Order: sequence, then C-alpha cells, then structure tokens
Amino acid sequence: MEIQTERIGSVDVVAASGRLDAIYSTAFAKQVGELLTGSQPKVLLDFSDIDFVTSAGLRAVLLLLNKATAAGGVFALCGVNDQVREVLDISGLAAMFSIHSGRAEGLTALEAIAPIAANNPPTSPAR
Repeated sequence: MEIQTERIGSVDVVAASGRLDAIYSTAFAKQVGELLTGSQPKVLLDFSDIDFVTSAGLRAVLLLLNKATAAGGVFALCGVNDQVREVLDISGLAAMFSIHSGRAEGLTALEAIAPIAANNPPTSPAR
C-alpha cells in the first residue's frame, strides 16, 4: 500500500492505493492519525486507488473518524469504488461517513465546513 498526503487549502488529502487490510491498516491509521493531532483538522481520504478493504481496514477508518470528531474536526471519503462502497453499505458504516464522488467535490464540501470545537457543541443564540 502506498499513502500520499497533500495539503490543499485547509484540508489534508490522503491518497492511498492498494489494499487496506490487516497487513497495512495499522500503518495507515498511524500515518493518517498524525494529521488529526491538530486543532479542528479536516481530512479527506481519497479512495480512488483502493481496490479492497477488509474488516481491519474498516476498523482503521472508523478509528480515524472517531479521532477527527474528538478533535473537533471533519473527516470524509471520496472516490470510493463500487466494491468498497458495498462493504461500507453492508457493514452499516456508510451512513457514518461523508462520502463524495470525487476529490473536487470532497474538497469543496470540507472547505465549506466550519469545524466544531471538540466536546463543545454549538449553542443556540440567546433570545
């Protein structure tokens, strides 16, 4: 598996290729997790070149989503092929992720989102 990261505006884009399985999921989670250490991170996982995901890979992506949320950040997927999308759908995880058809759409969506401070949900204006 190859992993490349690129900063575009306020979004860290992670492009991975190959299989996201038990062999690579730990290294993948560690490398992407390093992008989630800052305040209110925005991460877009480009899965255009991911051809296979196992349960270990799903676990890694779910842990990254939780880490981003805990940091008050946003986390999304793009370029998910039909086979990987089917795994996300069958596992019930598709509803947990913001999934975009391509990188441009994902970047536009993430740039438009103002992250919420960790453990500090938005409040209603005073009346």
